[in-house]
Amino acid sequence: MSIEITLQQVTKQLSSMGFVTSDFVLEAMISMVNGIDDCLDASGYSDDVIKLIKMYSVVLLLSSSDVRKVSSESGPSGASRSYQYFDDGRKLLLAMLDKLDVKGCTKVLPIIKGCTLLQFNVVRG
Repeated sequence: MSIEITLQQVTKQLSSMGFVTSDFVLEAMISMVNGIDDCLDASGYSDDVIKLIKMYSVVLLLSSSDVRKVSSESGPSGASRSYQYFDDGRKLLLAMLDKLDVKGCTKVLPIIKGCTLLQFNVVRG
């Protein structure tokens, strides 16, 4: 019994977060996430947890591509629009997804978990 999330639900979630992307990309991401249905169904998760896992997975997949937030717009005489990309809430969603998906169904999805810290020292001599 696969729990579906719809384009309208994902669009509404992204809109509430202030992010926009094309329906084409959303549909492809939803289809990709639906590919883990067998694992989710076998996991014993409740329907609500499956919905959240799928929604968070789509949002996190999108955050690795071109999802962006309109951060400012100008008036009619000088049309301008600035975007902010999804760095601020990504860590929290990743942590929530890890807590919800204890069986690891989303591990097969190309969700970028974060970057590693690289440190180097510059020594002047």
